[in-house]
Amino acid sequence: MPTSHGPLSVRLFLPFLIVFFLFGLQCQVVQENARGDLRTGRSLSSDEAAVLEEKLTADPEDLTSRTKLLGYYWKRLLEPDGSALAARRRHVLWLVRNSPDAAVLGYPEGTISRKADPDGYSEGRKAWMNHLERDPDNVTILGHAARFLHFSERKTRIELLQRARSLDPSNAEWPSRLGREYEAEIFRGAEPTGSEAAEKALEMYENAFELSDEGDRETLLEDLANAAFEAGRHDKARQYAESLLQGAGDGMSWNYGNRVHHGNLILGRIALANGNVEAARFRLIAAANTTGSPGLKSFGPNMTLAKDLLERGEQDVVLRYFRACAKFWEMDRGKLDEWAAQVEEGKIPDFGGNLAY
Repeated sequence: MPTSHGPLSVRLFLPFLIVFFLFGLQCQVVQENARGDLRTGRSLSSDEAAVLEEKLTADPEDLTSRTKLLGYYWKRLLEPDGSALAARRRHVLWLVRNSPDAAVLGYPEGTISRKADPDGYSEGRKAWMNHLERDPDNVTILGHAARFLHFSERKTRIELLQRARSLDPSNAEWPSRLGREYEAEIFRGAEPTGSEAAEKALEMYENAFELSDEGDRETLLEDLANAAFEAGRHDKARQYAESLLQGAGDGMSWNYGNRVHHGNLILGRIALANGNVEAARFRLIAAANTTGSPGLKSFGPNMTLAKDLLERGEQDVVLRYFRACAKFWEMDRGKLDEWAAQVEEGKIPDFGGNLAY
């Protein structure tokens, strides 16, 4: 006799699916609210910030005001009197101790720099370790604690993210963050190194890509292309880089500038690895023919291919690259002129973070 287990199972399971969807939607809204509050906080006047501080005296659990104040103090961290550093520490520590699942703790504004504020970092770390001891299976706490810890505690960060991934295997956040942990080690000389770290990063990024929707996949292509190249998987790297360029279209993509820049750079590095210097030169200039992006305009272009070409004596094309990048790098603070002068002297500049951006 035929049964109807399939439809019945769907009907029984449907309420759980709805609850799961609504929970995910609620989490997304909370994160968006925190991001908006941080942006609002960065534009506050000192008088407006003082009003929020007064509100917190009466209602310490007002997370919206506290989040706005973290944005306010983050913008003022470089002020010489150090008051912003102390105020920010106070708010971060209150949140870690009393509301460890607060969305703002998933952003840089919700962390404390070990170098700039070692005492604050030590207190915050202790509080996170206490939470983890009491509630070791809380994925939000695992994720926030991993973000708080300094990169020198990479082993612990990875362990926390791996645990979160095992508890929440359908969430792309965890393999994506693990990929970045492994990718960061490629150039640091730590274990695992080189291609081993790149292989791990590639594995995590591919898992994150599988779990992501179309919008989030957009941001993962660049990571996939870079990790595949560093792992020596040039065929995969080429596919991902070509996908970056194909998806860039006619400039309609929100990520157009990054896609043009990084897609061409990966194809140029592959060409150079295969001994095709002419193609590498072409791709270097093509990478600079971008409209830019918020990241490119502030942090600047990637210089890995430029450095590789300089090591082969290709000064002229690198100088052309510098001139082209000047059109979109609005906050270069004289770096392009400084690097150009060094190249003209026959030197290879120390590109620092621009080898990773």
